[in-house]
Amino acid sequence: MDFFDKQARASKKTKWLVCYFLLAVAGIILTLQIVLALIIGLPVTDPELFLMVSVGVVALVALGSIVKSIELSQGGRAVAAMLGGTPVDMNSREPAEQRLVNVVEEMAIASGVPVPEIYVLEDQTINAFAAGHGPGDTAIGVTRGCIDRLTRDELQGVIGHEFSHILHGDMRLNIRLIGILNGILFLALIGGFLLRMGVYSPRSDSSDGRTKAASFVIFMGGGLALYLVGWIGVFFGKLIKAAVSRQREFLADASSVQYTRNPEGLAGALAKIAKFSSRIENPRAEEASHLFFGNGIGDPWMALFATHPPIEERIEEIAPGFDIAAAKEKAPVIPAPAKKQTVIGGRLAESLLPGQPRVAEAAALLAGLPDVARSASRELHGACALVYSLLLSDEEKMRERQIALIDADDALRSEILGHYRERSGLNSAQRLGLVDISIPTLRHLSREQYTVFRANVKKLVEADGEIQLFEYTLQKILVRHLDLYFTNATGTAVAYKSLLPLLPETGILLSALASVDSGTPDHQDAAFRSGVAELLVKPSAFPLERVEKLDLLTFDKALDKIALAAPDVKRTILTACGAVVMHDGEVNDEEVEFLRAISDTLDCPVPPFVKIA
Repeated sequence: MDFFDKQARASKKTKWLVCYFLLAVAGIILTLQIVLALIIGLPVTDPELFLMVSVGVVALVALGSIVKSIELSQGGRAVAAMLGGTPVDMNSREPAEQRLVNVVEEMAIASGVPVPEIYVLEDQTINAFAAGHGPGDTAIGVTRGCIDRLTRDELQGVIGHEFSHILHGDMRLNIRLIGILNGILFLALIGGFLLRMGVYSPRSDSSDGRTKAASFVIFMGGGLALYLVGWIGVFFGKLIKAAVSRQREFLADASSVQYTRNPEGLAGALAKIAKFSSRIENPRAEEASHLFFGNGIGDPWMALFATHPPIEERIEEIAPGFDIAAAKEKAPVIPAPAKKQTVIGGRLAESLLPGQPRVAEAAALLAGLPDVARSASRELHGACALVYSLLLSDEEKMRERQIALIDADDALRSEILGHYRERSGLNSAQRLGLVDISIPTLRHLSREQYTVFRANVKKLVEADGEIQLFEYTLQKILVRHLDLYFTNATGTAVAYKSLLPLLPETGILLSALASVDSGTPDHQDAAFRSGVAELLVKPSAFPLERVEKLDLLTFDKALDKIALAAPDVKRTILTACGAVVMHDGEVNDEEVEFLRAISDTLDCPVPPFVKIA
């Protein structure tokens, strides 16, 4: 699976969505022109009426879309709230909820993305969704039936399906679709409002009865026209959602099987939908029908409007010959926790694969973390202490200076030191994993608390007057994901569609990766050249020399500039970075840290560089 290719395809789908939407608006304008002309008694081709109708429709549609887009600017949590979801307590003692948290954490670590916020919809049916503008503000929602009625393998298949939407860039398209289509629905809402005004307004009980009667006719006629035309827009909206959604569901199913290597898990979940249904009772489920794992609004009266393929077809695609009848009768089972396995950094058996989760490695990484640290990551006070502890110096005097500098009470300082003692045996991949699983908890900070937290992180990093690579990477992860969350930002625009203007910056990234290679200078030069060879440019025409003396400030400026590149340019650069790292087949801690900083900044999830011992 090519992560950047899927992102580019999602972008092209957005362009088609705009085309379909413009055609729908044009159809609404023409229909409303005819209706109003007949009501008022003007020629259908009257230019003044056409201008008035066009301006009015465009203004109303734009207003409806803007209002909804502002509502959804908070990303996945806004969609979850719209659907009545309640956040899952990451420290929940309820076995089924804890199993859900574990599965989501595994998939997030395996994908190289921050752990999403998790929500539960109190429906006994089986369904799920992923929503957000990008990996940094994602929310995953599951129904109560999904938690209670699926086995762990089945639940993992469903969560893998939702992570496929995250990694393919589907979420941004989906959330835009909700906002845009609300503009069309807005006409129906305005029409309904006018109809109610007409019904409840007095008509002829005073001297100006004729005026009120005329008002009644205008309200009823205009309201009915807008209401009917608005539902024409809803008709087109259903077509658009169905066209965008159906094939992506097949792709997400296939990707989930690819991630988990367990087609029976996902097939079993689909079979149980056939038994228990996937309908969502929330009245706003229609707006988000294209987000759901299963059909959330009941079977459409025409296959043309179906946002999801039939269950039988989906099962046949991923698990031919699967016994659907037997799967329906299986009772949900909650297995005992898996035994812990040791995780270490080291030789990487596979190439760098953005968007290709390695679930077994992630499960082992999480299992190797201290239980105290995992519990702390799910509690607000503990998550802050855990992150602070990762930034403490190994020198006692400097550590004491850091503790004294931060804005914290004695209890928090004591907890920070406790976590510091626990972290000694962890490698970079595991320490960054602790950051990942702490992010959803840190999102529950108030804005004032986050300001203090961010300032404390900065003090800890800068206390000794130097910034180490791990400190830089950790700060980059936190700022990248939490700043976007607390500012409701939706990402940056593309400024570079070609690699050529970014060659100097790319050379800096490759030089930085080569410089932390554990080999000789000649070996580092060879690693650098292996990266240059992946840039798809002629070395003689565009020579790149390795920069031997680099500081993190130079690296940071280069990385931030590359973050403005188009997806295909990022793919080329990241492939080159992977070639440098994989030159000797070994991945050391510093390479892990550099790659994580690069991948997060480029909004490209990269799986953990770990293996099971």
